[in-house]
Amino acid sequence: MDPATERLVLQPGGMNSGQTCQSIAANPTSAPGGNPNNFPCAPDSVAFANLMSELGFAMSPNAFHPARTTGFGGFALSVEASYTKINQDASSTAPDGTKTQYWHQGTRGATDPNTKNFSTTNSAPDSLLQVYSLKARKGLPLGFELTGALGYLANSSLWMLGADVRWAPFEGFRTGAGGILPDISIGGGVRTVMGTDKFTLTTVGMDAELSKPIPIASVMSITPYVGFQRLWVFGDSTVIDATPSVSAVDQCGYTGADPVSGQPVCKNTLPSGAPNNGDFNNNIVFGKVRTQRNRGIIGLQFRYEMIHFASQFLFDLTDPSGEGQQFLQNTRQWTLSFEVGVYF
Repeated sequence: MDPATERLVLQPGGMNSGQTCQSIAANPTSAPGGNPNNFPCAPDSVAFANLMSELGFAMSPNAFHPARTTGFGGFALSVEASYTKINQDASSTAPDGTKTQYWHQGTRGATDPNTKNFSTTNSAPDSLLQVYSLKARKGLPLGFELTGALGYLANSSLWMLGADVRWAPFEGFRTGAGGILPDISIGGGVRTVMGTDKFTLTTVGMDAELSKPIPIASVMSITPYVGFQRLWVFGDSTVIDATPSVSAVDQCGYTGADPVSGQPVCKNTLPSGAPNNGDFNNNIVFGKVRTQRNRGIIGLQFRYEMIHFASQFLFDLTDPSGEGQQFLQNTRQWTLSFEVGVYF
């Protein structure tokens, strides 16, 4: 499930049957008209946006906690496992009508056991993204709490690092009217994805939650909670080589840059006498991804003295394709999470 965004390309028109921009880059003399510069790979930004939005849903702040904090001086350490549904077989539709199975094309897939090379497409992408995290929560005065998180996406080299802050203004009431009311918290978090040089992906969440602990025999408690989260996904492409198996520098016989135009100077030429510099046009940058999601939260925590167990269901409340985001798949996602930890 490692990203392979170099495969998310739109093919130019006018090529012979069976040709692609990648095949022309590998064999420039096969280009119709003898000019490979007329057939560059173009970025499929719609496919990239869908991939980033769904990956961002999985690797984002998930507000996995009741409204009540650990308390002034309190500390909690926990291990979390989250499973997020993705549209693994869905296709995006580019403005030119090109349909791309972005999870099939945008992730590496299995390796050939003999050559050790990756396949040209991921024929069976995971239907659930598995994120395993270590979290530490520290209570502060006045109902504030800080959280640090480090996570890993299974079957990939991607890591996630982030932090949360939240405020529970009315916690601590045990008697009177305040003891009847549920705990309330508001907060926010940020996560950034590491482990790839193909893009930067950052997610920001703002949430509000209600919860009410139910004590059992003085040493146990069950705390159901509900909440709402607004999620923002920010994905930015780096410069991607759409033909990684072809070296533009070697193919052109690069001798330097032209001092006036800045264009590469090539000693190798095509049969027409033109410089063999077509593969330099296959460096692409995808459009910026800026998407938003509205998510509901339902959770339950069980605590026995210092140990706690919890489960949470996080889900899209509205279609991802809403709010002017028609390029996104309209299938809603969800995340099921489990946690075990200790309080100090």
